[in-house]
Amino acid sequence: MLISQMETEALSAPQILMKQFVANQQLLQALADRLRKEPPAFAMTIARGSSDHAATFAKYLLETRLGLVTASAAPSVVTLYKSELHLKNSLVIGLSQSGQSPDIAEIFLAARSAGAITVAFVNHSDSPLAQAAEYVVPLCAGPEIAVAATKSYMATLAAIMQFVALWKNDKELLDAIARLPEALYAATEMDWSEAIAEYKDRNNTLVIGRGYSFPIAQEAALKFKETSRIHAEAFSGAELLHGPFALVQPAFPLLMFGQHDVSLPGMLDLARRVKQMGARVMLAVPKGSPTEDFHDAASIVLPLPGALHPVCDPLMIVQTFYVMMSRLAIARGFNPDAPTNLSKVTMTW
Repeated sequence: MLISQMETEALSAPQILMKQFVANQQLLQALADRLRKEPPAFAMTIARGSSDHAATFAKYLLETRLGLVTASAAPSVVTLYKSELHLKNSLVIGLSQSGQSPDIAEIFLAARSAGAITVAFVNHSDSPLAQAAEYVVPLCAGPEIAVAATKSYMATLAAIMQFVALWKNDKELLDAIARLPEALYAATEMDWSEAIAEYKDRNNTLVIGRGYSFPIAQEAALKFKETSRIHAEAFSGAELLHGPFALVQPAFPLLMFGQHDVSLPGMLDLARRVKQMGARVMLAVPKGSPTEDFHDAASIVLPLPGALHPVCDPLMIVQTFYVMMSRLAIARGFNPDAPTNLSKVTMTW
């Protein structure tokens, strides 16, 4: 079997996370101690592409675990429209694999000048974004050659999790984080070949998640477009029943993600409803017990390791998804390492 650079990089994520959790512990603990002493009034994230999906994950964690209102920046407000944002006493988080995009660095500098605490989660610690930040959190992912981000995205999610867990002093989440690399190794062994067969000749799909799994759905939809030329859109399970529901027809494929928290019963009810309409529902949810069975809600139940923690479980999903997506692209005749019209570093102003 041909193994792409994308798949190789995705498979390296568990080892990267083990290294990252140790390397960043002291830095993130110091930052957490400061933020407990100087609580920010709100937070703002700055990112694009896969990193912006990681920013959505940060929003969910900061708001659900810490009650900190978190907004996503529109960089053009500063870079094109030259507005001066009132960011004093705020936390501004920049997320980037390369740290090279001029617009992200420019708004970061403006935020720091305005009195914000600025934190860059970045893979290249000597990049313009890192140089503009007060705190630099290395992703420790090493060089990423494939155009489609995998290990850097997972490293970003993991760093955000560790940051929030230390800030909240959440011992349950910290314990789950310590066990996450082992769970990810197990996730790499999961067989999603049924999804490859389902999507091999498809051109459209929807990816559905809710809560902590919604940012994973966003990332999955991007990868469908980026590597396999399948038009995919991500929606929250709460939004599917609005306008997007008109797209659901018999045999239409939907990929649904979930985790074991208060969002799961609603997601399963939604899956059952869509399945009853004749749609092809592919469901990925870590099992809460060995006897748990989701076949009443799905046409295809995609296997995953057992549930670890609602915050950690989406990483198991995306770990397995990346391997499947690389193999799907190859099955469709595409090179997942070098998608058409794309480059590794995107420069925006």
